[in-house]
Amino acid sequence: MTPMLRQNLTLCVLVLIGINMRPLLTSIGPLLPDIRAASGMSYTLVALLTALPVIAMGVLALAGGWVDRTVGQNRSIALSLLIIAAGALLRESAPHSGLLLSSALAGGIGIGIIQAAIPAVIKRLFARRMPLVMGLWSAALMGGGGLGAAFTPWLASRSTVWHQALAWWALPALLALLGWLAICRQLPRAPHQTSASPRVAIIGQRRAWTLGLYFGLINAGYASLIAWLPPYYIQLGDSAQYSGSLLALLTVGQTAGALLLPALARQDDRRQLLLFALALQLIGFCGFIWLPQHVPALWAIACGVGLGGAFPLCLVLALDHAGQPAVAGRLVAFMQGIGFIIAGLSPWLSGLLRSLSGNYTLDWSWHALCVLLLMALTLRFIPAHYPAEWRPRASDQH
Repeated sequence: MTPMLRQNLTLCVLVLIGINMRPLLTSIGPLLPDIRAASGMSYTLVALLTALPVIAMGVLALAGGWVDRTVGQNRSIALSLLIIAAGALLRESAPHSGLLLSSALAGGIGIGIIQAAIPAVIKRLFARRMPLVMGLWSAALMGGGGLGAAFTPWLASRSTVWHQALAWWALPALLALLGWLAICRQLPRAPHQTSASPRVAIIGQRRAWTLGLYFGLINAGYASLIAWLPPYYIQLGDSAQYSGSLLALLTVGQTAGALLLPALARQDDRRQLLLFALALQLIGFCGFIWLPQHVPALWAIACGVGLGGAFPLCLVLALDHAGQPAVAGRLVAFMQGIGFIIAGLSPWLSGLLRSLSGNYTLDWSWHALCVLLLMALTLRFIPAHYPAEWRPRASDQH
């Protein structure tokens, strides 16, 4: 197999894996009234169907280095795809709250391991095209989310019982597993970290925590939107299919943003593009607050492009901080760990605010304020001020 063919096939498999990272989350919102009616779950409890997997992503991202060392990178990705498929199949059994929450947790574990591993894989295999490939990976994540939102109501309308629609998402996970098992034999081995290798401090650096907070607040907006945007428009009188289509439009915007904005990242300073992405998010949230019934598709797309562009740019920003793939991978894993734990609390907080206020306006206002905070944080990411100890190159073996 030629190197070019191997890289192209690897990209295809990465896209297929990425498509499986979000349907577990986005398939819930359009069916939320059915889930609450069948299970008797409150708004606060049903929010855990989105919150639990996101928190699990964070915990597993923090443990990603241990998983890689213990199981191996290739095997951990394969095992995670199997766990995601099992989590989806579990939802076919019965719409009981315990089974639904267990499936959410299982899926979050699988997604968390993969999301912690893939950035280091991309930096190792596609060092010269890292922003573009990271954008493609992120676009696959967002596109998979759109598929989950758009197709789940359609699948439910053609299933004997609605929860069978949730189990269908095991199929793409199994296809991705077969693709990964086929291609990983052709990939160069990842460098093995030994206990004797010198360690570069991550946790003790204030910048690592700043990146974690930054990543968390960006994904908090996404987590709340995929959980509550369809119920918001159902409450306003729209159908489940229409509200699901708005979520699908959001993810179409995310896919476009994830592809376009990283492609424009030609300079080491990523702040201008990040500020542009955040400004689009602010426009979207303000539209949901003040003009929800006027051009809602525009607000969904604006939020989507902003969220979709900010996600890969944030990953690239973290990777920019470190010269070595191993150090960069640890930093991104830490950032995702802290960030997804923060983001995982967002749907639960949104459900609590919904229960207290009776509507979703207070939640959208909270996220608009978070975007303003993110804009202020963005100004701090000056390349010349990155921690010097994270910058050694490959000649200094980790």
